[in-house]
Amino acid sequence: MKKFRILSALFVFGSFMACEQNDAIIDNVYDNSGQTGVGFTASSASVAVRPEGATATLVVQATTTSATARSYDVVVDATSTGAIGDYTVGTVTIPADSYDGTLAVSFVDTNLAEGVAYTLVLDLDLPAGVAVVGSKTATINYNKYLICNDFVLTMNEDSYADERSWEVTDTAGVVVESGDGYSYISGGQLIVETMTLADGCYTFTIFDAYSDGQYDGVTTGNYSLDCSIINVANGEGNWGGSEATDFCVNP
Repeated sequence: MKKFRILSALFVFGSFMACEQNDAIIDNVYDNSGQTGVGFTASSASVAVRPEGATATLVVQATTTSATARSYDVVVDATSTGAIGDYTVGTVTIPADSYDGTLAVSFVDTNLAEGVAYTLVLDLDLPAGVAVVGSKTATINYNKYLICNDFVLTMNEDSYADERSWEVTDTAGVVVESGDGYSYISGGQLIVETMTLADGCYTFTIFDAYSDGQYDGVTTGNYSLDCSIINVANGEGNWGGSEATDFCVNP
């Protein structure tokens, strides 16, 4: 399973993939029935806001095409933190004859405090007759840009931590950090690893020898790789034999 996140020391532009490979399936399932659905293709993204500002772009997908361009509104959910002046929210726009559209959200750092994480939660405001497909809600995690190189890997394990290993590789595929040799402990355990990564781009990969991730049938575990308030990789439960996340440090 592969995730892709580009991040500046405080940033992860959540990667959103256009789902062109699914267009034929969508056409057969939905177009033939006349049902239109719209939703975000990913439920979260992150952005570090530099002095000159920053923009996060969310991708949406519709289940049908239209001969004319379509637009949909979004509303700011009450669970959002930060101030209204931190951001400007655009409109979802889907071009004519396309399944895919975008929503641009711009940010300024004027009122952002150092080392504080904020969230902007957006809900699609769809008209009657348009269903939700995928996610109706997308959360953008944002913060003031900062430089960060000291990372912490936290693994809340299931009982079988002895099946766990992980590695960080650079763009040449060279392993720069890794870990394994953990022990079985019934009921799970907390494992914390620290590392310092030089500026550049990397891939974090976590492995499970039994291919059931961090789930042993009773205990559900999770992992998180963070630098200060920046999260660059995370997962939980049964993610299979491995899960990989690409990220960049202080680009």
